[in-house]
Amino acid sequence: MKPGKGGFNILFTCVGRRVSLIRHFQRTLAVLGLEGRVVGTDVSEDAPAFHVVDRAYRICPVDDPGYIKQLIELCKSEQIKLLFPLIDTDLLKLSESRADFLEAGTNAVVSDPEVIRIALNKYRTHDFFVSNGLDSPEVFDMGSMVEEKFKYPLFMKPMDGNASKGIFKIRDERELLFFRDYVQKPILQECMHGTEFTLDILFDFNGRVRCVVPRKRIEVRAGEVSKAVIVDNKNVVEQGWRAGNSVKGARGCINIQCFLTEDEKVKFIEINPRFGGGVPLSLQAGADFPRWIIEMVRGNDPGDLRNSYKKNTYMLRYDDAIFLDGL
Repeated sequence: MKPGKGGFNILFTCVGRRVSLIRHFQRTLAVLGLEGRVVGTDVSEDAPAFHVVDRAYRICPVDDPGYIKQLIELCKSEQIKLLFPLIDTDLLKLSESRADFLEAGTNAVVSDPEVIRIALNKYRTHDFFVSNGLDSPEVFDMGSMVEEKFKYPLFMKPMDGNASKGIFKIRDERELLFFRDYVQKPILQECMHGTEFTLDILFDFNGRVRCVVPRKRIEVRAGEVSKAVIVDNKNVVEQGWRAGNSVKGARGCINIQCFLTEDEKVKFIEINPRFGGGVPLSLQAGADFPRWIIEMVRGNDPGDLRNSYKKNTYMLRYDDAIFLDGL
């Protein structure tokens, strides 16, 4: 395959450490017999995936006023067909600029702005689940913490946090008073006990749910799953479809996190409207989201995808390295 400007070129923003996902897209283009290249951007050349993509571009930070303009110019010059975000920080900017990318010939596979706003605010996420009849851990107003006596333990986390950064288990009032000044824009959440699941959910370009894959989290390191297994729990899957069907305006692959409690209740905690860090497990199990998205963009319906994954597939991640003579 010789990548060319006229081919099926794909761009990933903020590629970071997402080597496995990038390589899967590269293989998918080859399997489908599509000429094209996988292009990646990052703010730093020391991002591992920066050296795995077919062509890499160092770009300005997401909060730079010229970020979107720079991306659009890149999409034009590289004739990008599809654009995928890989972290939370540029989701809203990309979503709000989706029409501008379409005008440049690029389909930004990102959900509508309202979906992003719900996902990036823990209060709004909780209210979304509850308003759609889905169980969610109780959240508490920090403003009432002086008057209210809480039942410990609790979780404190940033209202707009991601990747499990800044999350602390609060065991008593002393810790509550300490961490409220340590965590930016903190919220308090009921402490959940049970089995944690991440649901990889594929939406087509009409916003319809096509596939829900349940990943049981076994071990998490630095906010990203390191060990997981596909467990086809009927209750989790059914509630996952309910949750997915409640999201209006989603596009491509997103993931929703939940707990299965000891009394078999499914309680939803987060929405991440992008490819999750653990999605390689779903891909390995047979849920080939990259292929299906590409097929849908090309006008081919991949069919019934509901039972496309293999149960009991495990992922045991380990560190690998990219070696360079220089940057």
